[in-house]
Amino acid sequence: MPTLKNGELIPILDSNEKARILNYIAEGGQGEVYRVLFNNKEYALKWYSKIPMSDAFYNNLAHNVKMGKPNDNFLWAVALTQKIKNKFGYIMPLRPSNYKEYGEFLLGDVRFGSWDMLFKAALNLAESFRILHSRGYSYQDLNEGSFFIDPDTGNVLICDNDNVAPYGVNLGVKGMPKYMAPEVVLDKSRPNTHTDRFSLAVILFRLFYIDHPLEGQYTIKFPLTDQVGAKLFGEDPVFVYDPKNNINRPDPNAHPNVISRWNMFPPDLNAAFTKAFTDGLKDIDSRITELQWIEVLVRARGMLVKINGREQFVNAYHPETLPKECRILRTEENIIALAPDSVLYQCQTDKFSEDYSTPSGLVRASQRDKNVYGLGNLTNNTWTLIIPNKEPVSIQPKGFVPLIPGIIIDFGNIKAKVF
Repeated sequence: MPTLKNGELIPILDSNEKARILNYIAEGGQGEVYRVLFNNKEYALKWYSKIPMSDAFYNNLAHNVKMGKPNDNFLWAVALTQKIKNKFGYIMPLRPSNYKEYGEFLLGDVRFGSWDMLFKAALNLAESFRILHSRGYSYQDLNEGSFFIDPDTGNVLICDNDNVAPYGVNLGVKGMPKYMAPEVVLDKSRPNTHTDRFSLAVILFRLFYIDHPLEGQYTIKFPLTDQVGAKLFGEDPVFVYDPKNNINRPDPNAHPNVISRWNMFPPDLNAAFTKAFTDGLKDIDSRITELQWIEVLVRARGMLVKINGREQFVNAYHPETLPKECRILRTEENIIALAPDSVLYQCQTDKFSEDYSTPSGLVRASQRDKNVYGLGNLTNNTWTLIIPNKEPVSIQPKGFVPLIPGIIIDFGNIKAKVF
């Protein structure tokens, strides 16, 4: 039963303002969520009505409000209430209806509009935690209930940020089973940036492969008691595709998704997850950082093409296997598959850019000959087309480069050869 009444005014900490309760929304393990009117705008209020929260927890929330959200992907606390009979809450933006729970994707109730949107969601998650960690903070409780995703845009919202704390500070939370790092499961460490990275790897793995990276034929033999869980996910976890240990391969009946998807995605993605769940299980320095995830995801996305209106992954490392509609663009650091409608992003044409979302080039087929492709310059910079034994040609913004094998495109500080 709701503990706050419609119309009730809740005073805000360090302010003369008050939030007006509009209606009750839902109940959770720690308390309740209400829709409130605050500063003439509707927000959500998370009210801790069930479990007494410590002064340290309250003070950390107050600090996070002052710090402000790391980026727009966080449903961050914008205000903290005063204590009322030792109860309090925080105000955060409401979740728009187009954002779906992460768990709905795992159940198949919601699907991404395209593979491209899946990559955008993964990139947004990695970037958000890169920024959070760069500020010296850790999330500490990453799990399947921490995210909302728009399946049609790949935009994400990260919720339940009340346990976010500076590095080295822990307010008592351990995390959710199957998402905690092995050292947390075994009580050898409290949650921190390194354990966040393990949890993020699990979140990303399930985003792509649906099934859990450590659940296979071996783990399903046992009833998941606390003792068994500590062994399977703490003492002796085994990645389902560990190249040196096949004891825990996916079960065809229990884990069909990872079986069908493992060989579908580009090799860079599989290699990164293999490292994360072999070397990275026990060695925190072998865990994939957020920036490394972004680099891996950009490379893997570079092998996603659309042919005859249908998305498919190709292996650009083996050109002989590519469809005839594909071209290859090779730089010093990347190899990219291109087909009509393929997009290059700023980070692929500018070595100093970390922008993985702003297009810098777009492939179009010639209207005269559909077998001839051109790369459109979507930047404000002039590119240089280098043709063997000919004078260089300037490609102005909105101009096109013919994707002819053997030519070199100088984007400014990156050169790429077409194959």
